[in-house]
Amino acid sequence: MILLVTALSVAITTVKAQNLLDILDKEQPQSDLFTQATFKANRILLGQSVETRKEGTFELVLGTRFWNLPNNESSQVFFADRFSAHFGLQYALSDRFTFGLGVTTLDGIFNTFGKYRLLRQKENDKIPFGLTLVQNASYFSRSFNNFDLPEDSSGRLSYSTQAIIARKFSRKFSLQLAPTYVHTGTEQPASGTNDFFSLGFGGRYKLGNHVSLVSEYYSLFGREQGSEGYDLFTLGINWEISDLIMQFAMTNSKSFDDVAIYTLSPNNFNFKDGRLHIGVNATYVIHFKDRSKKKAKK
Repeated sequence: MILLVTALSVAITTVKAQNLLDILDKEQPQSDLFTQATFKANRILLGQSVETRKEGTFELVLGTRFWNLPNNESSQVFFADRFSAHFGLQYALSDRFTFGLGVTTLDGIFNTFGKYRLLRQKENDKIPFGLTLVQNASYFSRSFNNFDLPEDSSGRLSYSTQAIIARKFSRKFSLQLAPTYVHTGTEQPASGTNDFFSLGFGGRYKLGNHVSLVSEYYSLFGREQGSEGYDLFTLGINWEISDLIMQFAMTNSKSFDDVAIYTLSPNNFNFKDGRLHIGVNATYVIHFKDRSKKKAKK
């Protein structure tokens, strides 16, 4: 009799506990954890990263580039012979979609882009990588260097399409692969074609809590290397200071635009003959939506 009463008591207690767990699971369903901060900014340095910002995030971007003229006796008179600047605005319409636009002083290129995060990497390899789609459009407002533009506006419009595949392998190391299609409004001087395919690689290694080493390399197919162009290469440091992200870069590109950085990198990357371009990008982040209040309302 005692054993029967004990067994019934245990059974009733187990059923009640199970019902309570079911109620708690319904009220607080378990959600998969997405991998955070594969990269720390919308761009690794020059090229797009897999990242999109949280909804309501606005970014003000200022980029600079300095370089010397090759074989010029008057070079390095005051820090650098040439200077270019980029001004950009970026806004996250949702957690998955970020929109941006900008203008560069040197080449007079106006550009805009939209990027959509199709897949987000999840913890425990439930989704082992992230996938972001990027569409860019660039308007070349004037001719420069050996890049001659037609008179009609349609010939001044170029665009690029990317699929960025990235994985955060550890707390410190991230890597991405970016197959890219580029269409230019006019034929490139050295290739005689408007259409290119580029394959890009980007990496990040975290050196400290707020400092990371980053690099990019984009190989452009269908164009002869030489005086008119080399593949894009960048090497730099990202430094986070509260809502400010500072990016210090060495690169062979004078431009900032998503088309020009792939197709118009006229220098081989080295430390002589004016072929090294040094730049600083500053991105100031403003949060228009308080996510803690948003979650509380839910």
